[in-house]
Amino acid sequence: MNKYGILREKKGNSLIEFPDHYVIIDIETTGFSPKNCEIIEIGAVKVRNDKITSVFQMLIKSKNPISSYITNLTGITNNMLTDANPIAEVLDAFVSFIGDNILIGHKVNSDVNFLYDHCKITIGHDLTNDFIDIIDLFRERQRSVLNHQLTSLCEKCAIQNTNAHRALSDCLVSNNLFQSLKYHDGSIACVEELDTLILASEFKHKHSPYKKKCQNMSARMERFTRISV
Repeated sequence: MNKYGILREKKGNSLIEFPDHYVIIDIETTGFSPKNCEIIEIGAVKVRNDKITSVFQMLIKSKNPISSYITNLTGITNNMLTDANPIAEVLDAFVSFIGDNILIGHKVNSDVNFLYDHCKITIGHDLTNDFIDIIDLFRERQRSVLNHQLTSLCEKCAIQNTNAHRALSDCLVSNNLFQSLKYHDGSIACVEELDTLILASEFKHKHSPYKKKCQNMSARMERFTRISV
């Protein structure tokens, strides 16, 4: 039992592997405590045979006003959450979206703990999915990397994320990181431009938040598909 009174006895296992089918996840929260803090956004990207097939992104109506710090960090405002769906509806939709797939993310154990606790309390669901932390994969493949913050890993792989700390944007960036690690042994030297993923979200405009440049990837370029959301 954790210190918040939730027994995560059915929590999935932490894996170190490179599956072809998986779901990338990311959440935005009002703090670090699953007991005292709220989830305000969930993003997920479903991948089949290394290709993105569908995406999930929902804001969540908060019970309490979010702080200016969270707004400055994420760009999410109280006004944006006023008409958002309640957490029970979002978690139901999220659980349906991920199914029994392996979950992958940056510092994903923390996200899984948040989601496990909130799913258990709010909708009575045990989140049993196994999960893979991209940081663990970097430690296996990129032993020279000392700073494992998402921004630093993106810089290492020449991946640009102009909407950091937004759930879907971070999911797509994390997928690029996972793909880079999956198809490169050793250090990644980045010189050749790959396709650009274009995302249009609730900001109501198109932008290009991710550019990836990597050497010796021409054989893999077909795996990165241009998508418009």
